[in-house]
Amino acid sequence: MDTFRNLLVPVYFDETSPAALQYAAYFARRYSGRIFLLHVVPTDELHLLRGVYHPERSGGANEEYAEGVARQILEQLAREHLGGLSTEIVLRHGADPAAGILAEEERCAADLVIMATHARGGLTRLVVRSLAEQVARESRRPVFVAQRAVEVSPDRPFRKILCPIDLDTKHLSSLEYARALAEGNDATVHLLHVIPTSEIFLSRPVYKQQPGDEGNFVRAENAARDALADIARAKLAGVKHELAVHVSPDPVKTILEVERDLKADLMIMVTQGLTGLIHLVVGSVTERMIRKAYCPVLSVHA
Repeated sequence: MDTFRNLLVPVYFDETSPAALQYAAYFARRYSGRIFLLHVVPTDELHLLRGVYHPERSGGANEEYAEGVARQILEQLAREHLGGLSTEIVLRHGADPAAGILAEEERCAADLVIMATHARGGLTRLVVRSLAEQVARESRRPVFVAQRAVEVSPDRPFRKILCPIDLDTKHLSSLEYARALAEGNDATVHLLHVIPTSEIFLSRPVYKQQPGDEGNFVRAENAARDALADIARAKLAGVKHELAVHVSPDPVKTILEVERDLKADLMIMVTQGLTGLIHLVVGSVTERMIRKAYCPVLSVHA
């Protein structure tokens, strides 16, 4: 897999920015990368009136003035958090910040998009969280989302990497990233599979249910462990790893419980990139992890 050389870091100008920049600094040092520090300047009056753009100094909603303020803030963030690292300040304009981020990731050929969502509350929290979820869903690049402000180890920030997988061999791209990050951090990759108790899911061939033997969770668990071991041998040879299989009526809750018990430093998940009506119906486990996990979540496409 390609390393993380081009790092796109969109910032919203709130208290989430430093966390994203700490992780960006780690990736840039680890992979000799270049950081593209991005802010999407709003074009609508409501957002141009945000206090961060000092509308009282410019006579109200002034897009040109907001751009100047944004550039100054980005330059200050770069000095404070990215000193000595290759950094490019990028400003885009638009009413849809997600569209601006997605356009910029193509322009700069981003290998990784790094965002943060741990705003304290209120409208800002909803905005930054929703933005991160939308980018993770629609981006064709890996998206790293930090949920909470933490002190990032400059040398080995990821010692315990949790990878929930569904055993579908077409959906194992997360393990390529897990291997790369584990090797650089002397980390352990924890492979997790959760067997849903629904008979619809239990009928998958991977669980090896026999005719007249539907709902045999012991057989399903044994089959899942064997499949997980095969995947580990194929994808994680030479990397420290541990395997776990759980049976649960609520896989999301179980993943979160494992994440907390493990005190994971990073969760890596595959996203299907579902949009529209099917996304509303099916939802996204990855987006729910972005919303609820304590550790950062790296989402990669299948």
